[in-house]
Amino acid sequence: MRADELDFHSLVEFAPERGAIQFSGRRAILLHTDAMGALRKELVETLGVDIAKVILTRYGFSCGHEDAGLLPGFMNPDTTEEFVRGGPRVHMFSGIAEVETHSVEVDRERGRYRMSGYWRRSYEAEQHLRLFGRSDEAVCWTLAGYASGFASYVFQTDMICVEHECEGRGDDHCAWTLMNATDCAPELADLRRYFQPLNIKDRINVLEGKVYERTRELEASEQRYRNLIEDLPEMVFALHVSGRMVQLNKAGRLRLGIAEKDLPGMRLKDLVLPEYRAKAASFLKSIANARAATQLDVVMRDTEGRDIPMRLQVEPVLKDDKIVGYSGLAIDITAQQERERKLTEYAARLENREQQIQDIINDAVYILDLDARLSFVNARMAELLGVPADRAIGRRCGELMLHSSALRVERDFRRRLDGEGPAPFEIMLALGDGTKRLLEVSSAVLSTGGQVEGVIGVVRDISARREMERQLAQANRLSALGQFASGIAHEINNPLGLVSGFAEELQALMENIPGVDANPELEVLRRGLTTIQEQAQRCKAITDNLLLFSRKQAVPIEPVDAGMFVRERLASYREIGLTRGLDVALQIETRLPVIATNPTLLDQVLRNLLKNAGDAMPGGGRVEIVLKPAVGGADLEVLDEGPGLPAGVIDHVFDPFFTTKAPGRGTGLGLSICYGILSELGGRIDCGNRPQGGAWFRIHLPADDTSLEADLS
Repeated sequence: MRADELDFHSLVEFAPERGAIQFSGRRAILLHTDAMGALRKELVETLGVDIAKVILTRYGFSCGHEDAGLLPGFMNPDTTEEFVRGGPRVHMFSGIAEVETHSVEVDRERGRYRMSGYWRRSYEAEQHLRLFGRSDEAVCWTLAGYASGFASYVFQTDMICVEHECEGRGDDHCAWTLMNATDCAPELADLRRYFQPLNIKDRINVLEGKVYERTRELEASEQRYRNLIEDLPEMVFALHVSGRMVQLNKAGRLRLGIAEKDLPGMRLKDLVLPEYRAKAASFLKSIANARAATQLDVVMRDTEGRDIPMRLQVEPVLKDDKIVGYSGLAIDITAQQERERKLTEYAARLENREQQIQDIINDAVYILDLDARLSFVNARMAELLGVPADRAIGRRCGELMLHSSALRVERDFRRRLDGEGPAPFEIMLALGDGTKRLLEVSSAVLSTGGQVEGVIGVVRDISARREMERQLAQANRLSALGQFASGIAHEINNPLGLVSGFAEELQALMENIPGVDANPELEVLRRGLTTIQEQAQRCKAITDNLLLFSRKQAVPIEPVDAGMFVRERLASYREIGLTRGLDVALQIETRLPVIATNPTLLDQVLRNLLKNAGDAMPGGGRVEIVLKPAVGGADLEVLDEGPGLPAGVIDHVFDPFFTTKAPGRGTGLGLSICYGILSELGGRIDCGNRPQGGAWFRIHLPADDTSLEADLS
């Protein structure tokens, strides 16, 4: 009889009156697939997936092996191929799965066998999906074991069934291959252990032995731990969950004078001074709520009556996620508190000293954090920014600086953090009074312990240095111009003197010619000679001014009371102002030094400046004369309300023949002469524009040395 001709009804006999079912002559029972599912669930949850897989695979193997031994008795297969196909047929009419066999290869001579096919609607895949959901690997363990056991009996050699695809992991069907165990690929070699006995009893015996040894080790370790705690120099204690004292080591008992027999009736609050007991009671509640280690500073009293500051470090003891007690350590923090006090005082002194140093140095200092915000500015930097230091912290540069300057600082910030080398750069800051300061910035990366914290910058005001450089360059240029002007004046004066002299002689000769008045032609000649004489005198005045600009001769200097000098001449200065519609005001500050100057020449300079102020304000206006003390002497300023000096004019305003007036309105030598006079007087003159509009001219007059010596004595 072929495998496909098996008649299920002829193999099964039901005898309910005897409570028995016979299948092919053997007693059988009916099982719902859920029962097999329940068994699978118990095995997986009790023993784990790996052992459950071994047990179910071995169970399937034994069933297949036994069914293969019984099959010839009622089937009588003619060939080995018919015999091996009987296994899938038994699966099908047993309701285990629908089996579709694709190929059967039998090579008796070489002992090589192979078979492949599909299982559809596997009860085992259905149960696994129902109980555990989709798996990552094949789950038809009993089916694979059954096929392996059945084939191993038929072919009388070790056979293994490998499931490649499985409905239990989401595939459309269960695809399997039956092969010689020796043909398994290296990655499938581990499958063979699923067909070997587990020997769980031996394993349990080994585990029991290990547990016994481990228990003894733990007991010994626990005793060592108790001995260690008992002998620790620090105070160690253990509390019941109710707060009762369970253990206090020897160091704690000796220091607090507590007998071991008295511990069971004590609580943590009994160890501290009365004023700390409420804190100690609530302390345990806070630990229970936080379920984490917590600390509390208290004061205890030792056997000698001394109060000792202690730090309690207590953590909950958990068992099955429930607090069953507390373990803690009490540390004497007397020395620590003293160290902290000294460190706090030392840090305060250092901070105060650092702040004093930063505030007295002339350079400004700032620190930008990693977010490019100011985290520190010293007093000088705060002054330059125009805000108190505390109001600068946390703000970006763009909020406190000119836009162009903020962009330069932020660009430098990014370059420093990117690792570029330091490169000083310049910025301009506008102060609260409207003046602008030129600053040089040098920066570097600020780090602590290798951790970058930001960028520190040192800002130096170079306005005065640049102004001195400008004045020096101007002085050198004007000196060169003076030498040039002096040479030209001398060269012109000689022929000019001859022209003027000959014109004068010709005029004298003409006076002696009879009838000259009646001769029209001679009258034209006489008028021409007069014009030549006048223009020669004009040229002589220009060359004299050039010589005055470049004068190098010694000028008589005398001590002068600057305040009295200006007051005595104020009336005449106001007269000059009135002729030009000017209101001349005087402001004199106190503590003025005696200056060394030539009153006549200084008066000439002031008159020239007042005339220039009038030219700048043709419609009239206010002119202020301000006299104030300065380093090394006094400053005399003339301030007007005119349009100010145009761009590019300031650097050339003292050049000979340079003028902004209309043609014919001036020679351009007035300010040049002022510059030359002040150079000879040992002073200097400078100019600029006022923030509110108008120009300023500042004359610096040196102090008289003899008066300084008298003041010092």
